[in-house]
Amino acid sequence: MELIAETRSINEIFSQNRKYVVPRFQREYSWTLEQVTELWDDITDQISLDSEGSVTHDEYFIGCVVFVGEDSRPEHLIVDGQQRLITLTLLVKAIVDRLKELGDMSAAKATYHNMIEGVDNDGGKYFKLINESPRPYFQNEIQAFDLSGINRPETEEEKRLKGTLDFFKGRLDNYRIGTHREADAAKIVRNQVLNFLKVIQVTAKSEDEAYTIFETLNARGLSLTSVDLIKNWIFKNYDQTHPIDNAKEIWGVLRKRVSSFSTPEIFFRHYWNSKYAFASDGRIYKSFKKLHKRGFIAPAKDFLLEIDAASKMYEKIGAPKDGDWPIQKERLVKYCFESLNYYRVTQPRPFLLALLEYRTNGVIGQTDFIRMVENIERFHFIFSNLCKERASGLESKYSRAAKSLYASGSNKSAAKSILNDLTIYLANKRPDEESIRNSLSLVSFSSSAGLDRKVIQTVFVKSERYLQKTSELNVASMSIEHIREKSSRATWVDLIGNLIPLDESINNGIPGNLSFSEKKQFYGRSQFRLVDDFLSLNPQSSWEKEDMERWMARLVELTDKSNAIR
Repeated sequence: MELIAETRSINEIFSQNRKYVVPRFQREYSWTLEQVTELWDDITDQISLDSEGSVTHDEYFIGCVVFVGEDSRPEHLIVDGQQRLITLTLLVKAIVDRLKELGDMSAAKATYHNMIEGVDNDGGKYFKLINESPRPYFQNEIQAFDLSGINRPETEEEKRLKGTLDFFKGRLDNYRIGTHREADAAKIVRNQVLNFLKVIQVTAKSEDEAYTIFETLNARGLSLTSVDLIKNWIFKNYDQTHPIDNAKEIWGVLRKRVSSFSTPEIFFRHYWNSKYAFASDGRIYKSFKKLHKRGFIAPAKDFLLEIDAASKMYEKIGAPKDGDWPIQKERLVKYCFESLNYYRVTQPRPFLLALLEYRTNGVIGQTDFIRMVENIERFHFIFSNLCKERASGLESKYSRAAKSLYASGSNKSAAKSILNDLTIYLANKRPDEESIRNSLSLVSFSSSAGLDRKVIQTVFVKSERYLQKTSELNVASMSIEHIREKSSRATWVDLIGNLIPLDESINNGIPGNLSFSEKKQFYGRSQFRLVDDFLSLNPQSSWEKEDMERWMARLVELTDKSNAIR
């Protein structure tokens, strides 16, 4: 492997008539505010005034950058150092904008054309840093001398890019040194960045060497995730790049799809744990290499298409839409997925991926599929959301069930047996009625208990559906009524035993300061079975603490029954 290593300043890198291309296997821009702040402090700490008030600069080393290319070629690929080079481009652009703001257009344009935008021999303009991932936002709203204003930051990467640029602009606005004018202060920072920041530039001659360097530099450290390294393997072995780079196109769409509600790293862990082997984030790449060596991983193209298909199913779980479940009977599935997402429960997703695939393939029937999804949601409402039990071991359990499902092939009987085994496990692990009672007694409808409010609403919705024996009930207009007025300041006024659900129009029409008997006249107008249940349980004319406790006991019973694992 032929390598050239040289010490270079940032000016020596970017002032050349060359494009530096962020290749497709590199991860998106990910620097945090802490990292950007540290870089700014390191840069400005190297600037000082001597005893005569003159500016002095100290050199500062910021690590290695690795390129692939030849001196005779107009493009170099960035193999390592992409994050730093993007960050420095943002800093230079902030300096350009500061000089423009202060009216020094000559310096602004000179800096811009020297460091950000070049001109080829035919007079064609080009950006010296080519980064297609956040296109067109990066080009139009970051690199352009005059911003277009038509693109807003939408992805997390674009928001981080804007945040870094805004950070540097803010620091430059406030940067002063001695008695120097503001424009001179900006030029002093520019001089430090361009001429006194040093890197070791390592250049390889072939792209194959670049991929090898990429993996060698990162496989032993924490600078790249397992997803980055596996993507590197896919792109290295997916040879088709003409007429279009299919691997890049598929991966870009896949990443955008998953990033709208989760992260690529979480998705890939759930996908991997579902189909291949249970592993933590840090061990997935080792697991991948082991299984690849044993021949269990499909060729790069097929493997990427498999991941893409899984991401589409993952979207149905993590961001369900009405169009995903057009059949009325399956609308309950959407409700369950939305509920699990609200509970912030992700442990079942490896199993849900396998379950959804087997439902799509027809191995698992509609009734068994819906029942299993509903059982998982019911379990986690009680276990995770209400009782807040520790979830240790659950994801590995779901992962084992998922792999068992895949191992069953097209055997419908075996698949059904796996669902039954998981159902029994969940039923045995779900907290009992006494635990439900203890947990419900602690929830409050006070203004400061936002999460408890959602728990109370869910208890009422589930109880109402249980009493009406339907999952298709529309409860969008359900509101919560305090039976004993909040103004009474009773210590138990916000407990669930002092609450009932009412249609919003009925609740809004109840005057204040009514007796319990008078309130019941309004309650009788409700169509909710749960309110009928309340009225039959409370024929008395007053409402006291013991009545509240009796109603709470009934709600505990209904919560237990409406969340039974079937």
